[in-house]
Amino acid sequence: MARRAALISSLLLATSCDATSLRLPAVLDTPDLTAYDPTDVLCTLKKEIQPWCKNWLACIKTGASPAGDAAAVRSAWKPADCKEVCGKWPAMTGPEGGNKSFLLMIGQGAKDCEASCANFQTSLTGCVAKILFEPGQVAAMGAPKKGVPPAPAPPAQCTGNATSCVPDLPIQYQSCMVKNHPSKCKNLRAAVEDCKDCPALKNENAVSQYAAFVGGCMDQLNAYWQATHSSAGGYAIPGAKGCTVH
Repeated sequence: MARRAALISSLLLATSCDATSLRLPAVLDTPDLTAYDPTDVLCTLKKEIQPWCKNWLACIKTGASPAGDAAAVRSAWKPADCKEVCGKWPAMTGPEGGNKSFLLMIGQGAKDCEASCANFQTSLTGCVAKILFEPGQVAAMGAPKKGVPPAPAPPAQCTGNATSCVPDLPIQYQSCMVKNHPSKCKNLRAAVEDCKDCPALKNENAVSQYAAFVGGCMDQLNAYWQATHSSAGGYAIPGAKGCTVH
């Protein structure tokens, strides 16, 4: 009995020592469950990643962690106060550049300039926070899934730079019919018929919540980049104190 007890004890000791040196194999590492790459989603233009956007997004992600919400994104970005943007306060932050169209877009010269500016900043920080830190919610809007086999090649008229087969083509046609005589909408009607078998029109998710949300966020971010570009002219707006796009 004593000999058996000693043997068991030695086995337990050996097992304990071996366990301390074991490492989990790579296959058991936590997999990347993100449904998309935020940089690809927000920074791709004509199939190329825009460096300025990639750098800005990396800065925001670092600065907004670990909180990962809209308030943290705003804190990392530190955009100028809207009273500065609208000219009610002296600009306390140096301009990154400027663009008159951006000031017009947010209501420069109008009574609601500050409100429009605040809405713009709130919308941009909100969508960036969601894309960066809430991939599950964004993917649920209809994001393309990783690993899904590609669909068969669409008909020739569905692709190409000059194609008219876009997801909102039926909406364009209906809008034309409401505003004009049907004779003025013949081309759109013909296009709808020609494009009826294209994925953009057949896929109910083509104009999905995901596409609208991500597209809107991209538009806002690119508008801000244009507004703060140094070559945009003399309509400078105050720049950010935190993560900048230039």
